[in-house]
Order: sequence, then C-alpha cells, then structure tokens
Amino acid sequence: MIERQVVLKNKTGLHARPASKLVAFAKELPCKVYIEHNGKKAAADSILQLLALGAGEGSVLMLSADGPGDKHSVEKLDSFLQILEG
Repeated sequence: MIERQVVLKNKTGLHARPASKLVAFAKELPCKVYIEHNGKKAAADSILQLLALGAGEGSVLMLSADGPGDKHSVEKLDSFLQILEG
C-alpha cells in the first residue's frame, strides 16, 4: 500500500463537475485508489463518496492505493489533482 498527502488546489473544491472528471480518470487507473479527508475515506471512482468528503480548496487529502500499480496510480492521481479545474 502506498499513500501520499496532497493539498486540493481547485478553487471550487471537489464539487460535482470536478468530482465527475476525477471519477472518469480514476476508472482508468490500474488499481483501486482512495481519497481520505477529515477521517472520511472515499473510493476515487465513486462520485457519491467523493462528494460526501466535502473537500474544498486548500483541503488536505490523503491518496492511497493497494495492489499492482499502486505507486503509479497514486502518482497519476496526484498529478491529475494538481491540474483539476471545476
């Protein structure tokens, strides 16, 4: 299992539009990835779970993945979140 802490830079936070982009991206990764915020953990390929996180701009997120390709998946997700726009 690999984990990485990131700060959400999207000015509008993780609301419906950026969350749907994130879900589509996460479904293409080689393993299941998760995002944790304030003690809540969400599968990155579940829009309802992502929206329930309530992550706004500046939120500290913990990315994690386990399984084949976990390091690659977390790195790709981190890069995607850095450029995610709403």
